[in-house]
Amino acid sequence: MARYHGVTSDTPDRFVIDSGKVYVGFTDLTDMGLCIGATRGGSTFTIEQEIREMPVDGAKGPVKGCDRITKVNAKMTLNMVEWSTYLIRMALPGAAKADYGTPTHDDITRALQIATTDYKDNIALVGEVSGSAQPIVCIISNALGSGNFELGMVDNDEAVCKLEVKAHFDPSDLDTEPWEILFPQDVELTTEGA
Repeated sequence: MARYHGVTSDTPDRFVIDSGKVYVGFTDLTDMGLCIGATRGGSTFTIEQEIREMPVDGAKGPVKGCDRITKVNAKMTLNMVEWSTYLIRMALPGAAKADYGTPTHDDITRALQIATTDYKDNIALVGEVSGSAQPIVCIISNALGSGNFELGMVDNDEAVCKLEVKAHFDPSDLDTEPWEILFPQDVELTTEGA
């Protein structure tokens, strides 16, 4: 009996592997920006989307061409094990730092105001593709921390900051979704119709 599967000799070259690296201020593949630290538990890039089927009289089901995107929410969840004042301020939009009065500590506080300068131009999650020397790069634009801030300290373990950041549409261009994916061309499918 024949076995059906999608495995080919190219399959091992098309895996996205390992934990990836997080950058703020990605410009291009030669200037990836500021690496914000090590992760534990990996990171995720998510595009939530709502696609509305527009029903029409006479059709017994969905009709090709009668779908439209009604909502897009691009976000990342970054499990950061490396802590910094920069990271804490990203997790708490609107937070400011000041000298605590000693040369040893920063004082981080917030006055419940989020400024446009609190949005990061972009955040990129860069990962390895098994068959390429080039990385996959997932980018969200106008990124702002959106989740809760939690610091749990446990005996014989290290604290992990679950940093949730959400992309935001640019108010001057509401038609362009605030995300992009750069994928290496050398591992693309070559079969016609793919």
